[in-house]
Amino acid sequence: MKKLLLVVLSAVWGFVCYGQKGNAEPLVVDDIQIDVKEVKLSATGDTAIVDLFLISYKRGGREFKLNTFASGIIDSQGKPYLYSSVQMGRVKITLSDRKNYMHYFMEEDVPVSLQIKTASWKKQWGKPQQVKLTFEDSTEEGKFLEVTVDLL
Repeated sequence: MKKLLLVVLSAVWGFVCYGQKGNAEPLVVDDIQIDVKEVKLSATGDTAIVDLFLISYKRGGREFKLNTFASGIIDSQGKPYLYSSVQMGRVKITLSDRKNYMHYFMEEDVPVSLQIKTASWKKQWGKPQQVKLTFEDSTEEGKFLEVTVDLL
């Protein structure tokens, strides 16, 4: 009887675990797929680092224009923090550069890494929960899209 109960519970547990589904749907905004690669804190815990992959599905490629001052990392309380550096491919902007926009040409179906670092991060804030990206709409110049990406 115990063996039968154990078998039934194991089967039910297997169906429950199998039925759980993570965030299987990729986040696609304006023909750009955004995937989370890694979220970490530096060894000393004073810098939050978020690594993303961006993939453009627009035929022939597109210019990606990121508003750096409107983008940032969000902590567990929902408070946004400005970056200390943003790097996309080989293009890197630091806060001291005072550049409002990062321009990058994205080729079709070619993943590009986007890394956002925020210095002066406090350990009590834990790992970043979200990242906010603000970039120009590919169909309407001057219109910006604000996207919040869940990291966990």
